[in-house]
Amino acid sequence: MRSLLSAAILSLPTLAAAQQPTSVRLQPHDARLETGFTAITSIRELSDGRILVTDPRDLQLVVADLKTGDVQQVSRRGAGPGEYGMAGLVYAIAGDSSLMSDFMNRRVLLFDKDKAVVTVAADNPIIKTTQGFIRYADRLGNVFSLKSPEVPTGQTTTSEKDSSAIIRVNRASGRVDTLAMVRDRPVVRTVVRNAKGEVTQSGARAVRLRVGEPWIVHPDGHLAVVRINPFRVDWRSPDGRWTRGAPLPIPVIRMTDREKQASLARTAASTRGGGQPMPPLPKELQTPADEWPDVMPPYIEGALQFTPSGDVLIRRQPSADHAGIAYYAVDRTGKLLGILALKDNETIGGFGARSIYIIESDADDLKFIRRHPWPVSRLAG
Repeated sequence: MRSLLSAAILSLPTLAAAQQPTSVRLQPHDARLETGFTAITSIRELSDGRILVTDPRDLQLVVADLKTGDVQQVSRRGAGPGEYGMAGLVYAIAGDSSLMSDFMNRRVLLFDKDKAVVTVAADNPIIKTTQGFIRYADRLGNVFSLKSPEVPTGQTTTSEKDSSAIIRVNRASGRVDTLAMVRDRPVVRTVVRNAKGEVTQSGARAVRLRVGEPWIVHPDGHLAVVRINPFRVDWRSPDGRWTRGAPLPIPVIRMTDREKQASLARTAASTRGGGQPMPPLPKELQTPADEWPDVMPPYIEGALQFTPSGDVLIRRQPSADHAGIAYYAVDRTGKLLGILALKDNETIGGFGARSIYIIESDADDLKFIRRHPWPVSRLAG
C-alpha cells in the first residue's frame, strides 16, 4: 500500500516542469518525550509502541514509553555479557528482535525487545568479516558492511576514482556477497605506521561540500544506493534484481561566491554557542580555495531514512536560497515523489509502523523526540 505522500504527489503535474519539488508537511505530533538527549543516533520502534533510543554521548541505550514518559536504561556500559562499550545504532532484525554493534568491544549484541539476550563475541566469523562495523541488518538474517581498500602511509586525499564495496554477510552461514561499489567521500587522511607496519597515528578531514555515494538497507532486504553523477537512486532487491533510477529533476546550484559565504556562515553558526558572538572559524574548518567544488552537491553525506512504505528519504544539501532542513522522497522505481520540509531545529530520527519520529533541538542543543502520524496529511500551500 502506497503512502499518502506518494498518492498525493503522483496526482499532481510532473515534477520535471516544476522549479522545485512539490512540498509536503507533517500532521501535528501526537506525543512528545520530555527527556532531553545529548545526541540521538537511532530510534527503533517496538510492537508495543515503546522505542529504543541510542545516545552515545550521554544516556547510551534506553527504552522510552511515549505514553507515560518513562525512560529506562537498557543494559549498561562495560565489557561483560550483554554490556557495551558505547551504544551503536540499533537495527530491527525480526519481530521485536534487534541488533546493535558494540564498536568499542568489536562485537554485536542481540536484543529481545529491551533485553540483551545474546553477545556475539569478537572471534565470531561475522565480526571478523565486518571488523565489527555493521552498517545495517535486515529481517532475512543478513548484516551489511563496507569493505574499503587499505589506506596507505602518509597523507592522501580520496579522489572520485576511489570506491568501496558494500558486502552482505549471512548471519547463519557466514556467506559473503559483494552487492555494489560506491564512491568514497573525499577525505584528507594522514596515517603513520611503525617499522612493523602498525598504525601509530591517524587522522582524517572531510573535504568541504564533497560527498560520496551513501546507501541504506531496508529491513526487507532492499538496498538503496544514492548515485552522485547523475543524482539518482538505484535499487537492488533481495534476489539481486537492480532498478536503475532516472536522474532526479533537481536544479544544479553553481558554487558562486555567494554560496561559499553561505556555507561558511552555516559552519560558523554550528560551531558557536547559543547567543554568543560568531567567532572566527578554526583553522581546520577553513577551506582552501582549490577545495571548493564547482557545483553544490544535492545531498548531505549519509543522511538517509526509510518511510514505512519503503521510500527512501535523502536529506537535501542546504544552499543560499534553501537553507532549511528538507528531505527528498524517492520511491523504489527511482522516481522523485516530493520534498518533506522541516523546521531549522528538526531532523528525522526514524519511523515506526505508522509514525515518524522527529528530533527537535532546543536553544541549549538538547534533543527531544516527537511522534507524528504517518503518512503526511496534506500538501503545503
